[in-house]
Amino acid sequence: MAPKSKYQELCGVLERHKGEKMLILLDGYPDPDNIASAMAHQFLCNQYGIECKIVHFQEISHQENRALVKRLGINLLPYKDDMDLTEYQGYALLDTQRTKLPISDKLRHIPLVTFVDHHKALGEAKAEFVDIREEAGSTCAIYTEYLRENTHRNPLKSGNPEHIQLATALLYGMRADTQDLLYATPLEYEACAFLCGIADIDLLKVIATQSMAPQTMDIIQRALERKKIKDNFIIADVGFVDEDYRDSIPQAADFLLCRDGTDTVLVYGIVNEEVVDGSFRTSSNLIDPDKFLKKAFGTDKEGNYYGGGNTKDKGGFQIPLGFFAHYDDKEVLHKMVKEKIEEKFYERIGRRGEQKEEREEETK
Repeated sequence: MAPKSKYQELCGVLERHKGEKMLILLDGYPDPDNIASAMAHQFLCNQYGIECKIVHFQEISHQENRALVKRLGINLLPYKDDMDLTEYQGYALLDTQRTKLPISDKLRHIPLVTFVDHHKALGEAKAEFVDIREEAGSTCAIYTEYLRENTHRNPLKSGNPEHIQLATALLYGMRADTQDLLYATPLEYEACAFLCGIADIDLLKVIATQSMAPQTMDIIQRALERKKIKDNFIIADVGFVDEDYRDSIPQAADFLLCRDGTDTVLVYGIVNEEVVDGSFRTSSNLIDPDKFLKKAFGTDKEGNYYGGGNTKDKGGFQIPLGFFAHYDDKEVLHKMVKEKIEEKFYERIGRRGEQKEEREEETK
């Protein structure tokens, strides 16, 4: 007997949960890959009478992500403390390697049913169904593989509005997570070939060409003005950033990486006066974002890494300010954060002595 495919395994698990209610939880800031993958998971669950709600904990801040949700009419629910979770019999995680969530204490008696991702595994995922493929460029491509095999229940068709919506979202998710397919794998190309005849390509173009908010342009300008160049490295501090424009930080990092002679960029800021949020970009064949960020910023007291790589060319970190978030003197707080982040960065690139010299120059 031939071994079961991952899709067949998933079907077996969903069959066991037929007629139940399930949460699809989006860890971190919602992005095209996890939003579209959540839609695909919801679509597959619906075929088994499983009622799903997609819940996110962070704001949808990037202008293209907001356009994706609005244009496609995607129903995402922001988590609220008074949300009743007792009515759910399971939950799903996708496009993340973190199983510890902001509401982990409320999920202790709810099983993790499925766990699907393309990032580097941080440990053993304990779920009924696990599909982690580090060789894939996106989680959307994995879910599209399931949909390609889903021919016996509700196969995607070009004339069906729901199917068009899902195919468009999945194509956009793959585009976003592979830098316009620059880092796509064969799985993405196979998925694109399957979806392109179903998706609304004109709508896809509209979503991908949203105008940039003035606040985002200001943050990119700040990154340009404050950048520090060390050979092929750039580090830039953008100061305090409102949570609504948190996605301006990775956009600034993408922009600085375009500078001639630069192959590695770190941009960071203090978001909502609560957390130091940074984005890492590299085009170097020698630097692994995951290893770089984990070694640079380490772990919290529970052993969870503050940062890590999403793909072979990008990553990020988030460090809560904790007690210091209530510090009244924002100028001093900013200076303290700046010195510590740059100290860790300079250590990783072997330039720590230069940071000391810069501090001495600033105090003269």
